[in-house]
Amino acid sequence: AYVQSLTGYISQPASFQPGSKRPMLDAILKTAISLAQNRKSVATMTIATETLRALYGTWRIAHGDARGVGYFNFTINGFWRSFIAAVIVFPAFALLRWHDLGSAPDDFPVVRYLSIETIAFVIKWLAFPLVMHHITAVLERQSRYIAFITVYNWSSVLQMGVYLLALLLGTAFPGLGAGGFALISVVAMMVYGGYIVMITLSVPVFNAVAIVMLDFLLSLTITVIGIRLAMHQLF
Repeated sequence: AYVQSLTGYISQPASFQPGSKRPMLDAILKTAISLAQNRKSVATMTIATETLRALYGTWRIAHGDARGVGYFNFTINGFWRSFIAAVIVFPAFALLRWHDLGSAPDDFPVVRYLSIETIAFVIKWLAFPLVMHHITAVLERQSRYIAFITVYNWSSVLQMGVYLLALLLGTAFPGLGAGGFALISVVAMMVYGGYIVMITLSVPVFNAVAIVMLDFLLSLTITVIGIRLAMHQLF
């Protein structure tokens, strides 16, 4: 039933309400969805090509160019393929988790921790889309759900790149404080995520901030539970 409901959301181009305060962004997204639903162009696109186009689209959006949404595939297949981003970022995620173990005590359960973190990684990638499936309904943005999740998923690759850069800078310039680089990267990527929410869901800044914070808190909660499970301290 969940898959069928998702399929229904892309059967027609997204509806755009008259009097929108962002008519240009709406027109761009509407055109992108219409192009993405062109079966001939989608059918001839390989997964590699789609991945490169999506990554370039996230780069354009990061530069403040809303036309970057035109590089994504907003079909149901494009939606599922956007989860390839999880496979791409997983090695970097594992590297960051391994780096965190540098300050762990000698008796820390490393194998258990990494195993639980891997499971938590999968849960995070599934939990947020499921939550947003209901939130977009509350916001009356169901028709934009596919576009939002597709872009948001692919954007995680660029975000992970920024986090790795912050880690490298913190290692190269320890005197400046590794935590400072990490904080700057997190704030910058939250702003980036908020911009994606605004251009794909066409919601006010307040709603965009709330959705980004929801993603952050959901991820943090899952991470904390995972660490406590690894330490046998859930309760």
